Amino acid sequence: MVKKRNGAIDFWRFVFAVILVIHHSHMIEINLIRPEEETIFPFQVGSLAVEFFLLTSGFLFAKSMNKNPANSSLSWKGTWTFMKGKLMSFYPAYLICLVLTFIAVNVTQYVCHVAPYVKSGTAENVKTLGINFGRMIYEATLLRNFGVDFERYLDQAWYLSAMLLVLLLLYPVYAKNKRRFEHYIAPIIAVALLGFLFLHGSSLLNPSKRYELFYKYEFTYKGNVRAMAEICLGVVCYRVCEWLKKLDFSKLGRVLLAVIELFGYGFAIAYMSFIAAMNYNMFWYKLSQPFAKLNEEFSPVDLAFPREFNAAQFFMLALLAVSVVITFSEKSVISGLFRHRIFVILGQYSLYPYLLYSIFSSTIPYWLIKWNIAEQTPTGTIILWYCILTFVTAAIVMALHMLVRSLLKKRKAKKLAAKEG
Repeated sequence: MVKKRNGAIDFWRFVFAVILVIHHSHMIEINLIRPEEETIFPFQVGSLAVEFFLLTSGFLFAKSMNKNPANSSLSWKGTWTFMKGKLMSFYPAYLICLVLTFIAVNVTQYVCHVAPYVKSGTAENVKTLGINFGRMIYEATLLRNFGVDFERYLDQAWYLSAMLLVLLLLYPVYAKNKRRFEHYIAPIIAVALLGFLFLHGSSLLNPSKRYELFYKYEFTYKGNVRAMAEICLGVVCYRVCEWLKKLDFSKLGRVLLAVIELFGYGFAIAYMSFIAAMNYNMFWYKLSQPFAKLNEEFSPVDLAFPREFNAAQFFMLALLAVSVVITFSEKSVISGLFRHRIFVILGQYSLYPYLLYSIFSSTIPYWLIKWNIAEQTPTGTIILWYCILTFVTAAIVMALHMLVRSLLKKRKAKKLAAKEG
């Protein structure tokens, strides 16, 4: 049976993947070419697009637990089956992109004489390559957010590692008692951990930050807390969505749902592109002042936001959650616009540029310097080429991956047919 995909979710998955790629143009070391230049990169807080993926991961987690009878009981076999299915939904693409990035980065460093390939002697270079290969093998295990971590080729894969860790922890609790988890445990975890994140920095950013237990023992990464909170929020979104699906809306109601849905996504995109860059912008600054005055008179807790746009991240997350609920419910007037297969393809494609951008963000400046065209290439052009190369390479890799997968399926079908015959 072919699984039905939500075309609108796939479309927004593509949009937020594009934002993530553009945002990570800041990893291009422009200072190697122009040390004195202060470059303003687009989507300065575009890494918050990950919030959409965490919410949808939680939603689909809940959908799977309610749809599949095998998830009704707690057993090691049920846990393994679920985690294997989740892992294989992205792991082949992840492994392909990891290997390609490893090859591209090491070839660039060797040819362009970049550290660590700067020492003379073949033996030293072979040793360096061996160490890097070992790091890539470990990175392929996706265990980085479980605690052991090294220098990484795909830094963006923290999201995948954290998601696997969180789902592995939540599955037994969810399988033990679905309704209690959906109505009580997941909402409490989401609210408590988001409150924790707000108190400790008022920000969802910096997933590699380490939290300490009893101010002494480092016990987890901020990205794990962020993933746990938002995946649980995604579970809550699923339950709200199931309630919303049962309601009948008039044409006006469906239009209003579309307005709310688009406003949530629009605010998130606007926030990541320019609102967050407006330090102490008037709206959030004015909003914080009554809290500041109240704090001076009554409260020992600092209720004012030191940087107002940080608090808006949680507002953005709430709006995204509402939009995700409406999109999955397919109740808005625009839901029918996303039923074409092209949106499903875009959704499937979105994983590839997200995993491949490191190839070009880590190598472009060195090739420009080697070819003696660095100084005459404007920064904007470098960023544009980074985006074009990332998206084109992603399309080629996806096409080849799909072709190989199709050939393997046909080969497997022929073997089964031969056995039955």
